[in-house]
Amino acid sequence: MLQLSKRKLITIIATFMIVVFVASFILGLAFYSTGINAGGFLGGLGSSSEGAFPASFAVVNAPDQTAKMAAQAAAAQALMYSRLETIGRMMVYTAQLSLGVNNVDLAINNIQEIALDLGGNVTGITTSKEGGRKTGVVTIRVPQGSFYTAIQAIENLGEVKSKEVKGEDVTEQYVDLSARLSNLQKQEQRLIEILEMCKTVEDVLKVEAELNQIRGEIERLIGQIRYIESRVDLATIIVLLGEPERWISMPEMNWARPIEAGLWGVFIVFQGLIALVIVASPFIAIGTPIYYLYRRRQTKNKVTI
Repeated sequence: MLQLSKRKLITIIATFMIVVFVASFILGLAFYSTGINAGGFLGGLGSSSEGAFPASFAVVNAPDQTAKMAAQAAAAQALMYSRLETIGRMMVYTAQLSLGVNNVDLAINNIQEIALDLGGNVTGITTSKEGGRKTGVVTIRVPQGSFYTAIQAIENLGEVKSKEVKGEDVTEQYVDLSARLSNLQKQEQRLIEILEMCKTVEDVLKVEAELNQIRGEIERLIGQIRYIESRVDLATIIVLLGEPERWISMPEMNWARPIEAGLWGVFIVFQGLIALVIVASPFIAIGTPIYYLYRRRQTKNKVTI
């Protein structure tokens, strides 16, 4: 029987483990290159790891509170009509620019500075990168008086690919909402007067229910009017940014996926070997004594002969 030294035995075992590891890693890379692991096994492994009203609209019982609310409504109405008289027409301005720039991040910073210098603000920034080329979208709002100034300043940041400027006249919508608000406020005032004259609880409850409904409509109209005013006060400019396409694009390397695929192959193979050992262990436990008994009998028979 061939006798191996302890050193040779360790060398053989270590070589076997290295060969198994390398072969398993290559197996995982092979599955990765065919796209099986991305949508299948590795995907599975990865998945195991990824109308109320304000208090001021409560039932009115105090005369001073009623007078205060009526005064506020009258002041709001006067402000609306004075605004129309001053401006004449209410316009909502929007613009969309497409720029080619050398550095998207630098252009975004410059657009932010333009908006802030003109008294506006930035409402959204989105960037993305594909094939080494970066793109971005910036949305800003500037005072209506500085609308064209902002557009000209932004155009100086790069090459203008496209430009679209729109103006929407919302005067009629504003006047209609203001008129409806005025009528509802008059109904509210009339209901308050009727409420003060109610004698029974049933009448009070009916008037209060209708009064709450009117006040809800008033709040909704006031919200719509304020929204129109905000759109008129601040014009919206959307800027699409894009870096020039490179005639030679270096491929982007994702080292995590291949390494993950290789380790997946190693784990699968070693898991299979461990399962094989577990399944074979009962047979080894029974077969080893039988083998040694057989060898002893064979040896005794040779000695006897």
